[in-house]
Amino acid sequence: MSRVTEQRQIILEAFKKGYHPTAEELLRKLRVSNPNFSRATLYRNLALFCENGKLQKISAVGQTDRYAINTGCHYHVVCERCGRVEDLDMFNPLQNPPKLLEYTINYHELTFYGLCPKCQQKAKK
Repeated sequence: MSRVTEQRQIILEAFKKGYHPTAEELLRKLRVSNPNFSRATLYRNLALFCENGKLQKISAVGQTDRYAINTGCHYHVVCERCGRVEDLDMFNPLQNPPKLLEYTINYHELTFYGLCPKCQQKAKK
């Protein structure tokens, strides 16, 4: 990765464990203390951080992509209604098979889909 700029540092510091913002949510958060933070700078650096493994992009069908700090092998659960994403800690994470259909496996993703508690309550009303 190229040099660490102030903008890159600001982006990474905005993440905390369990925070899974969309790019636009993150931009609003960054602009609270940095009003002139560039949208292009954010998107360029999100792509770079995903490419080098510092961030993980969480893509869910029908939802806007979200981002999470890459803390190693962990999984996510996504609310199909509101788009909320949470970390899902599993005691026995899946292991990458050494070869799968002649592919060399570099990483894997596993996402569970359902309704969060708030959306379940709304559905009952």
